[in-house]
Amino acid sequence: MTRLPLEYRLATERDVPAVTDLCQEFHGFSFQRNVPFDWDIMGDWVSDRVSDTGSLVAGAWRGNDLVGSVIGLTFVPPYSNRVVAGDFIWYVRPEYRGGMTGVRLMRMFENWARDVGAVQILTGATSGIKSERGAALLERLGFVPTGTSVYKDLV
Repeated sequence: MTRLPLEYRLATERDVPAVTDLCQEFHGFSFQRNVPFDWDIMGDWVSDRVSDTGSLVAGAWRGNDLVGSVIGLTFVPPYSNRVVAGDFIWYVRPEYRGGMTGVRLMRMFENWARDVGAVQILTGATSGIKSERGAALLERLGFVPTGTSVYKDLV
């Protein structure tokens, strides 16, 4: 049996359900899994990102199956007039990790951020999903570690 190669492309409105499903999977493995996930709210947010020129929703597809995604947006910090890009989700299904899928998605995000005029990317391995491995990969891609991410459950 021949495995289909991965196709890397921007998501469209018809991809919103698949991206939302992947976000739900991501959420279930993340440190935020105790915070209820609302599929409709997430779907609306993904749809907004797909249609917003200041956002990026890119995916790695094997046929009709979404195996990884990066979702990010641009913003102007309150202390500047320069655009910065940040990602909300950078997730690859476990069976596709360890290869180039995550690298290619992050490079798509970096190229997009540069193309829309961002002067910096803010990202991190903060989901609690193999964070040390993700951070090491980001450093190999030229990102500089700064600070620490912490959380505290209140309920």
